[in-house]
Amino acid sequence: MNKQLAVTVISVVLFASTGAIAEIVAVDNEYRWSTGIDFTSGNYSDTQTTEILYVPFSGTAMFGNFTAKATVPYIRITGPGTVVGGGDIGPIRRNRLANAITTQSGLGDITASLAYTKILQDNTLFVDFTGKVKLPTASSQNNLGTGQTDYTTQIDFTKIAGSVNWFGTIGYRFIGSSVVLPLQNGFLGSAGVSVNLSDNTSIGMIYDYREAAGFGGADPSEMTGFVSYKLSKQVRLQTYAILGFSSGSPDAGGGISLSFRH
Repeated sequence: MNKQLAVTVISVVLFASTGAIAEIVAVDNEYRWSTGIDFTSGNYSDTQTTEILYVPFSGTAMFGNFTAKATVPYIRITGPGTVVGGGDIGPIRRNRLANAITTQSGLGDITASLAYTKILQDNTLFVDFTGKVKLPTASSQNNLGTGQTDYTTQIDFTKIAGSVNWFGTIGYRFIGSSVVLPLQNGFLGSAGVSVNLSDNTSIGMIYDYREAAGFGGADPSEMTGFVSYKLSKQVRLQTYAILGFSSGSPDAGGGISLSFRH
């Protein structure tokens, strides 16, 4: 996700939920499936570029005020071996000399989450309390993951004001560390806005900030701009572009995602 890869994708999915949230207030149960392609490129303080392709496959179940979600991703990293795909915590710059450019690919880190939504102010303010776990299913030997389990707790806010949706996140990650790859816990936060241009189209921006997982690394800081198209009552298409502001983030990236619901 994201940015990290996963984080980028997760932020865009958050926006999608924001854009559709008014439509599902009265729905008792709903199920969603989504997939997409996320591509980022950056130097991460290296002289050589690391490119990361992230393809998530997600399933979401909404029942009452609860939302359960699981994501199984494919990840491919091309670079000098100095960047680790960190799942939800983002690409991590590891303290080692650059090697020849290689490509590694395979199963990424699987994530699962459970959220409780509190609806306030006449269905215009939504507060989500979320717990998330990242399982170490990606190969740490191939730099596709850290090889450790991570936990995240966060609160998401969404405020609907006519055709404008304001939203933000604040959270904390408990990051698994090892002797081979020492990492540290950290805060995360994001803020954004989306505007409904019509019944079927929304645009918006998200700013995302996270404390660096690696010791001495730059804190990831980036902006994502997005466009969402409601192709039908059940299908939504999203496109987005990413611009990084620090060496802890990709220089640039983008992607597309498609979600289905019933």
